[in-house]
Amino acid sequence: MTSRNLFFKLIKQDLKKRVWCPILVFIAYFLSLEVRLLMETDKFLKNPGRYHYGSGVYEIATYVREYFFGRDAAMMSVVTCAAAFLCGISGYVYLHSRTQLDTYHSLPVSRTQLFWSKYVSGILQFFLPFVIHVLICAGIAAGRDAFSMETVPAMLSYIGLQLVVFAVTYAVSVLAVVLTGNIIVSILGTAILFVYSMMLDMLTGLLFDRFFETYITYGKRIGIAGISEKIWCFSPLSMILRLFSRPDNRTMEAAEKLYKYDASYVWVLVMAAVVYSLAAYLLYRRRASEAAGNSIVFGAAEPVIKTMVVIPVSFFAAVFFSEISPDTALDSWFLFGLVFGFVVCSILMEIIFRLDIRGALMHKKQFLFNGACTALIFVVLRYDVLGYDTYVPADSQLRSCAVSIQELIPLHQRADVSEFGYHYLYSDDYRMANMALQGNPGVTELARKAAKEQLSYRYFDYYEGIEEDPEYIETQNRQERYTQISFGYRLLNGQTIYRRYYIDLADADTVRLLSDIFDDCNYKLGSTPLFNENWDIALDSVRCENNFKVAVIKLTPAMQAKLTETYQKEYTKLTLDTVMNVVPVGTIDFMRTSEHSNISYSDEMVVYPQFVETIALLREYGFDMEEKLTADSVESVSIRDDTDYNTDENGINMAEYKDKEQIQQLLDHLVNDGITSQVLSFANYLDRQYDVEIVFNIDDSTYCHYRFFKGKMPEFVKLSKKIINK
Repeated sequence: MTSRNLFFKLIKQDLKKRVWCPILVFIAYFLSLEVRLLMETDKFLKNPGRYHYGSGVYEIATYVREYFFGRDAAMMSVVTCAAAFLCGISGYVYLHSRTQLDTYHSLPVSRTQLFWSKYVSGILQFFLPFVIHVLICAGIAAGRDAFSMETVPAMLSYIGLQLVVFAVTYAVSVLAVVLTGNIIVSILGTAILFVYSMMLDMLTGLLFDRFFETYITYGKRIGIAGISEKIWCFSPLSMILRLFSRPDNRTMEAAEKLYKYDASYVWVLVMAAVVYSLAAYLLYRRRASEAAGNSIVFGAAEPVIKTMVVIPVSFFAAVFFSEISPDTALDSWFLFGLVFGFVVCSILMEIIFRLDIRGALMHKKQFLFNGACTALIFVVLRYDVLGYDTYVPADSQLRSCAVSIQELIPLHQRADVSEFGYHYLYSDDYRMANMALQGNPGVTELARKAAKEQLSYRYFDYYEGIEEDPEYIETQNRQERYTQISFGYRLLNGQTIYRRYYIDLADADTVRLLSDIFDDCNYKLGSTPLFNENWDIALDSVRCENNFKVAVIKLTPAMQAKLTETYQKEYTKLTLDTVMNVVPVGTIDFMRTSEHSNISYSDEMVVYPQFVETIALLREYGFDMEEKLTADSVESVSIRDDTDYNTDENGINMAEYKDKEQIQQLLDHLVNDGITSQVLSFANYLDRQYDVEIVFNIDDSTYCHYRFFKGKMPEFVKLSKKIINK
């Protein structure tokens, strides 16, 4: 009983001594919670009952439940982490003073009681002000008819989530203070521990992107930060970002969880907080009192910390100097940054640990060891010693493979998650998440061919006269038909490996293998969101476009089902040879219309002349894909050389025609950019040199852009230099 009373007395005494800390926390959360809630709810009150966000429409109670006590938890975690730093460092700062240590250790209190009393006191200094503010916010929401019983679970989840974020950050802060003996070093140590695995993740991506041509990632993302599944998230920042990031496998099954937290991962943060807390406690018990004032309390940790800091910082410096250099591809500035960063960081680390500038050149052996490790890593990356770019799994290792052919009918996916949010997936991501090709030898054969050839696209910095440079001309001609293809190798061991290659469409063997992949029915099923069995969305209209006309047709559920079934039957029989050599008649795009906007859900899907049943069904619905454009509907046709980028006072090569007979001849040899944009890079029938603009005879003078069929430009077309308005 006496021990228990003493423990609580120590907590009470620490709260009194550090009363400034909860006051600062209180002020920070007042500005972050009550003030922000009042501002946001005022917006709703000016627009009674409703709030619009994109296509979503929701009420003020939904905002409080789903945003304020929901998704905004990610933003509020910044304030929570700052509170954790403050509470953690201030609670144990006495460890840096020998006088204070002697005073504390002279008390009839065990080290265990002293450590845990301050630990609990720090948590209370955050938790009590935070909970008070949350309850006040609940009262504000209730006073504005924005609180309901459904909000209670969200509010409790919000409190628990912020407590977990605080706990893991607080534990790391305490650990950093216990490991160090100087306040400045403690702050630096806390920052390093907090971000370290995230920085490794970022550095890995930067280095792989620089040195490996085939490097590509898919999967989790939050903002601009990619969370790699191959780097263990042991730092609080990594764990917090992963907690609030999107699902790994962004399929339709995961879409419902898109704006919810992964409850299973919360326990990872809880376990991390426990582990870091126990580590801090065990090190605290072994910490010598006379270590106060030293930079690092445990000498054995010093060389490990130096290596862990110096090598990554050196490569960050190398990337920085490389990116700001005139030519990022050159190794010279990268090497300069690597050497400069290594030397400066090594010297700074020695000065910090010695707290004396005279210690800058101490520990020469470790300097050489870290330098050798840095050089070895550079050599391994620069010369691809481990064969990253040439690696293709053996057939016996593969469970399935996903393939994404760039610019070949790239179909994105959009799905509503709730009344206030939606799920959007780009074509590459969708294919990697949903495609699973098996038993197609063309997949691995093309991958091995691309890995062996190691084609890379060379970019030139433009200068006047570059078009006449033989090297530029040769390179551009060679790269004219280059395109990218990505592979997602799913291995039998559960691992997924991604690679991206350049392939040359001028190579007949490459096109043959590409045809084997594209002609596979499973490729089309895995790359078309509309065909996804789990994507059961009621769409009320379809946008149809042919060579000159656009119309939106209203659909009943029966009409949608019939059109989808008919199109799927014909689309899955489409071959790459047809795509490359047959002109499409139009595109269809399934949509959902609302009071505020028309939203595309399927993206533009190409319709070819071979899709006889689809064309007939659309004609039955009221749109003729094969209707022709006549000169009577056109006001003028303008032609310009699309390769002429010189728009100065000398003008550009262009021509304009208004004669109906000439216009008709032009129309007979033109195809709309809108219906070929999904296959532009693969269309052998297009002349890409000239951009043709048609202005129609209607009130708003709308216009469309067209291309000539290859070799079909009428002889009367003569382009001359004309000045255009910039």
